[in-house]
Amino acid sequence: MTYFIRLTMMVALAVTVGALPVRAQTKITVGSAGTAGSALFAAKHEGFFEKRGLDVNIVMIRLNPDLPPALIGGSIEVALMTTPTFFQAIEGGLDLVVLAGSTVTTRSPADQLVIAANGTNIHTAQDFVGRKIGVPGIGAGMHVLFRYWLDQHGVDPSKVDFAEISMPQMRDTLAAGTIEAVVAVEPFASQILGGGKSYKVFALNDEIPTDKPMVVYTATRAWAEQHGKDIAVFRASLNEGYGFSKSQPDKTREDVNIYAKLPPQIMKTIEIAPQVLDLQPDQMAWWTTVMKRQRMLTKDIDPANILVK
Repeated sequence: MTYFIRLTMMVALAVTVGALPVRAQTKITVGSAGTAGSALFAAKHEGFFEKRGLDVNIVMIRLNPDLPPALIGGSIEVALMTTPTFFQAIEGGLDLVVLAGSTVTTRSPADQLVIAANGTNIHTAQDFVGRKIGVPGIGAGMHVLFRYWLDQHGVDPSKVDFAEISMPQMRDTLAAGTIEAVVAVEPFASQILGGGKSYKVFALNDEIPTDKPMVVYTATRAWAEQHGKDIAVFRASLNEGYGFSKSQPDKTREDVNIYAKLPPQIMKTIEIAPQVLDLQPDQMAWWTTVMKRQRMLTKDIDPANILVK
């Protein structure tokens, strides 16, 4: 075969290959009302999604209760929401499922804090009666856990006035005297305390059972049934992201702070929270028991039916 013939064939092959369609990346928009899931932010900004063919865009949504409507409306495909918000959405008739777990309740780091304004003299469970407390979503994780703590200490949660306030707004709202205390998580808790107009009442972490899924990745059942392969890739990327967050916490904090937008000196003090990506039904069942006692759920929900295999 002459050089000219070989060259002609190579050019023809290159033209043919060049004409083949390039497989487009799967686009997934993930909505989140907080920055608890470090695995997500590391996977996004360290390229773990991209190298597996996923084009993931993260959008911040003001409050957890806004996430289920965003899923149903199609503005996001996946939501990183608190477990109680997820169960309440199902209670309301939405057909949602859990794709993977994220942060869980833990004794360390103590990143779930109850913070009161200076001068309120709030120190015990009884002191919260008749007070106005800010939570990042009525029916969301911090609200349910704080009500659980009140109940465990003999205080009827209905005697406490709760207001729904996004965590970035808590410091200013507390300083203005609109509310008397807040239930916040890191990195926002440190920002609130850093203003000098409030004090830590206690760490909620110390008062609740451990290893209960606080935040979960969710989607509509219809979307999940159509994207089984993408979900598997999404999980693999999260696993790599979580591994990175444990080995490279400083870089992960930078990835998270793209969204948290906190002063770097505060962000550097934040610990990376433990996460459990592979959830079991019994971990989810704890929430249904607590929420039924609080009259937030009225029907039985089979945890095995809402976990995507």
